[in-house]
Amino acid sequence: MIRDFEYHRPGDLAEAGRLLGELPHAHILAGGTDLLVDAESGIRDVRHVVSLRGITGLDGIEEREGLVSIGSACTAASIQASTVLRNCFPELVELVGVFACPQVRTVATAGGNICSAVPCGDFPALLMALDASVELVSPKGSRRVALRDFFTGPRETVRDPVEILTRIMVPLKAPTAAACYMKYQRRASNSLAVTGVAALLDLRDSRCHTARIVLGAVAPVHLPADRAALHLKGKEPTRETIEEAAELAAAAARPITDIRGGDDYRRQLVRVLCRRVLLRIVEQLRKEAR
Repeated sequence: MIRDFEYHRPGDLAEAGRLLGELPHAHILAGGTDLLVDAESGIRDVRHVVSLRGITGLDGIEEREGLVSIGSACTAASIQASTVLRNCFPELVELVGVFACPQVRTVATAGGNICSAVPCGDFPALLMALDASVELVSPKGSRRVALRDFFTGPRETVRDPVEILTRIMVPLKAPTAAACYMKYQRRASNSLAVTGVAALLDLRDSRCHTARIVLGAVAPVHLPADRAALHLKGKEPTRETIEEAAELAAAAARPITDIRGGDDYRRQLVRVLCRRVLLRIVEQLRKEAR
């Protein structure tokens, strides 16, 4: 049973920040698909919830000034339906297809998936590969943090308790770039990732101008596989170089053994998924270049 808690519905961000600072054991409520489960299991001590539902301006998606801004309260379903994202980041739209189940997608938010900071989260891996950053707002002002610097440990981030993640900012890709996310899960729907891999490649003159690879569920935080990405930079992405990058990515992984899989099993999944992700991106870019 979930213990009793008090529900607060502020009218703006300033009031929300004030409540978070004044109330003991206060937590932000967006979709609630993580928070309420954690409250029931006792992972989080929830005495007060500060809802974002009465605050306008947190659910918009727009392209401006060379980036796409995604409101933190945007649900997975609204991301999947967004025309802006279909045009600019079809990879994010595609990701929603492996995110939870249709019922959860209608309420789970992008900001909540990030702030929960569980290593198996789906959105953070791909957003990190896309070089995204987040905006944090508090009574003291606002700041922008690169997503790769946001996570400090399992369920831990640099966010201060009074700060609210208001939007996710994703720089527009070059026309010569594409990204992809794949995960292995134990069942087809509403299942956590046993291992996830996201990557972005920018191919110019048949060589990798930019490469990013991010691993999920194989370390305490979402893990940029920088050595693997650097191995691809400046080279033609042949099957051989991709296999070598996948091996480097697997070597970077620091998985645990739990009920969903062993550490060696997860490293092997990194090899397989990294290879598949990179080959798919290369195939897509070469097809578009024809």
